[in-house]
Amino acid sequence: MAKKVLFVTYKLQSYRIPILDIVGRDSNIDLTVLHSSKKSDYSGGHFEEKIISFKKTGNFTSYNKEFTNLIDEFDVIVCMFYLFNLSFLKLALKRNRKIKLIFWGIGVRASYNSTFDAPTIMNNIRYFLARRSDAMLFYSDYARDKYIKKGLNEKKLFVMNNTVEVLNSEQNTASKDKIIFIGSLYKQKKIFELLESYREAVNGFDKKPYELHIVGGGQEFETIQDWIKANKLSQYIKLHGAVFEEEKLSKLFSTAYACISPGQAGLSVLKSFGYGVAFITHENAITGGERLNIVNGKNGLLFSDFLELPEIIMDIFKNPEDFVAMGKNAKLFYNTNRTPQIMANGFIDAVDYVTTKA
Repeated sequence: MAKKVLFVTYKLQSYRIPILDIVGRDSNIDLTVLHSSKKSDYSGGHFEEKIISFKKTGNFTSYNKEFTNLIDEFDVIVCMFYLFNLSFLKLALKRNRKIKLIFWGIGVRASYNSTFDAPTIMNNIRYFLARRSDAMLFYSDYARDKYIKKGLNEKKLFVMNNTVEVLNSEQNTASKDKIIFIGSLYKQKKIFELLESYREAVNGFDKKPYELHIVGGGQEFETIQDWIKANKLSQYIKLHGAVFEEEKLSKLFSTAYACISPGQAGLSVLKSFGYGVAFITHENAITGGERLNIVNGKNGLLFSDFLELPEIIMDIFKNPEDFVAMGKNAKLFYNTNRTPQIMANGFIDAVDYVTTKA
């Protein structure tokens, strides 16, 4: 008989739906997704969707009694690893808990305001909750290895390497003619360092350069627009705004030699790899672990100083074939290691572990 599994998150992100759909297709899992955002347009029929609100007090969040009553209907609950959710904390502390508890998250510190896995006292809370759980799901092997070193039972530690779904697309080298940036436009992502570096490269190149296409909206959109006009680069830098249609994104990636995000390496890494495009970022870029997929010089570039970026862009202008080769390696890596099915398998394996262990 299929196990009743409840996945709980504050917001059901659209990029999670294909992963959860695969999980729901497993014959041993009857999946329900509980969240606090608007109902999605999902109609695949492989998981049920429930909406529940939460209360926020300062930094802490919690659910009402409706949540407590609801979870009694399930065999397994998979919660996002929110350290300030009092309902999750109470569940972890509960003695003789019948429902199996799995936490899913990055597992280490990661934010716009700190480097990946920066030291923090919050790690002690993370390890404590991990010990109280029946299993853990991490975004990367990095976190799993760290928890093993802290003495946690490695059998209960699983990995769901973060990824996104992409459309099947043919790689046509002849159609490539641009560099792209994709993502929300925030200063922390070092978008202005990219712009300045691109300007320097263009001024130092004696032929027509590849255009820079910026895909995304955000608080810096108008400032970037003004910067482009002030520097008379409108013929070379194109602002698309936010683009959510996968068909349009697929066309943009299919014509790109590289995706450059100087200050952040998130899910855009996997999106780029899925479309066979090399990813370029700083070696200490903001990340939830996705940066760890990049092998410098193999499927992308990791630079250590922003002063290197103009030279890297110039190299794309002069030696695009090198970036085509990296893109092919990126696609191979995605197909072999980071497909949605592979990510979903981590979830399925964790559920199987907690429901079959003695």
